[in-house]
Amino acid sequence: MVEDNKSFEELLNDSMKETSRREKEVKGKVISISSNGEIFVDINYKADGIIPRTEYSFNVEDKPEDEFKPGDEITCQVLKWNDGEGNVLLSYKRMRKKIERIRQEEKENDFWNNADIGKEYIGQVSSLSSYGAFVDVGGVQGLLHISEITWERGAKASDFLKEGQEIKVKIKAIDKENKRIQFSYEGKGENPWKNINYNIGDIVTVTIKKIVPFGAFAEIEKGIEGLIHISQISEEKISKPEEKLEIGEKVNAKIIDIDKENEKIELSIRELIGTSNEYSSKKELK
Repeated sequence: MVEDNKSFEELLNDSMKETSRREKEVKGKVISISSNGEIFVDINYKADGIIPRTEYSFNVEDKPEDEFKPGDEITCQVLKWNDGEGNVLLSYKRMRKKIERIRQEEKENDFWNNADIGKEYIGQVSSLSSYGAFVDVGGVQGLLHISEITWERGAKASDFLKEGQEIKVKIKAIDKENKRIQFSYEGKGENPWKNINYNIGDIVTVTIKKIVPFGAFAEIEKGIEGLIHISQISEEKISKPEEKLEIGEKVNAKIIDIDKENEKIELSIRELIGTSNEYSSKKELK
């Protein structure tokens, strides 16, 4: 009997309250789209739903009429069961975001379930750092270390890759439990040490790439460097390599030792001092 005495509005509100406890999402059919972009939706309740223009899309340039027409089905998220004017306030953009998130999670789960060492992917470089690049393969990001990008020591990832670039990568290491992945990159090319063609006694023109307390590392060719020990820099006794060498300087040096197995070459400038093979681009500029 109590139910019989309730007004239509009270019954409607009770219905909405009960529904709101059960439902956060509703499906309906588009009734119409107003000139200012509001979408009216039949959600099979005693009140229609309304999607304000601001709740249609996160992109203000998107137009509802480009995606929907009267009669189309639409799924929305309920914001308010009564917007104060008798309509159910709905959001399509929040529902769409949720759907996209669910799809992305499904995509990521599928990736991790099927990923394995050696598998190849076409990925997109998402960011560059001092130690390499992060590559996105379908929403999952993995590290492409600088050592997997180039054979050159001291090089930067930005010298070889750019953000947004599509590249082919291969899984080198994977930790599914912590969702971490490392890639290798076919663009790195063949190890230049594989076909090295130098001998002890050869005189080569090298570029000083790095100076350390015990000497300097010099590039003989891309991917191949040799060490000039501090004792092999000058006939004079020096306390630090910077007294005689600087980064970027080109000098002639003699190969005094080669260890192909461990990819090491030792060089000497000292042995060329006073000979016709002595050369330094720094002296050339003076």
